[in-house]
Amino acid sequence: MKQTVSIIVCTYRNTDGLFPTLDSIFAQDYENIEVIVSDDGTPGFRERIDEIEAYFMAHAGENIRNHVINAIPVNGGTVKNINSAIALCKGDVFVGVSADDRLSDPATVTHYVEYLEETHKMIVFGRLRGVTPEGVFHEVLTSCESDVALLRSYTPEETLKRLYARNFLPGPAVAYTRELIERYGVRDEELRLIEDYPYWIRLAREGVTFGYLDEFTVDYLMNSSGGGNYSEMFMKDMFLLYEKYIFPYDRRYGVFQGLYNALKRAGLGYYMFMARRPGLSGGARFAGWIKYWPFHLYRCILDKKADKSSESD
Repeated sequence: MKQTVSIIVCTYRNTDGLFPTLDSIFAQDYENIEVIVSDDGTPGFRERIDEIEAYFMAHAGENIRNHVINAIPVNGGTVKNINSAIALCKGDVFVGVSADDRLSDPATVTHYVEYLEETHKMIVFGRLRGVTPEGVFHEVLTSCESDVALLRSYTPEETLKRLYARNFLPGPAVAYTRELIERYGVRDEELRLIEDYPYWIRLAREGVTFGYLDEFTVDYLMNSSGGGNYSEMFMKDMFLLYEKYIFPYDRRYGVFQGLYNALKRAGLGYYMFMARRPGLSGGARFAGWIKYWPFHLYRCILDKKADKSSESD
């Protein structure tokens, strides 16, 4: 029998999106799959477990050898959710896909496993394709590097240097082996929401070579309702991430590294201001705009460029 693939589906307040995700898993042609659904304290989720179990009974084929529904009673954040799901996995290969997202092709899991077996790598990224709620696909995402040939040319050191600049890897489209977890552990639970970026940095620092599969493996639901701002909790994670994983090690700018770090901290401060802005007094908002206007102008320029890129896609 082929290796067991554990597909982890994390949910939080998006239970309805779970069912299309499960459909894309049930459609896989790989013969030995287990599914771990892990919910991070969604109100009312426990009352829907019977419905989810019935969906497995009605739609899962013989290739779905096992499934677990993990209902965490109290919301603890994305990082703890994925770690608790990993602890339940019995597989040799792990694939993560969030509720609302879908595996792009019935052969996606097969191709992940074949790539890992043929290259003897411990981790592989597929390509991520965005899809709007209306069903419009976007094959080039500004958040991800789409040049697979370039990515394959990177050494771990080159990957690490680029990660210090930004998270350019398609985290929702990743598969990795149990060996990776056994060697390097799970995600850092000092962070609450950001489960992938610090993990990629840690792996690259350890010399892990990332693999890249030149095909779309996950369709990522694009939701524009957030208005481009991050939550205060997310920004607290970002500050911690930079202070713990990047600032102590990043040496890309030599004698100017201190200046770069100061500008980066100020930029993070701008996004924290934007996260807190709805609850601030009028005076505090005005002071924030005065302090951070260069960053706001720069962001507006980037947003316009991203809009033009999206229109031409």
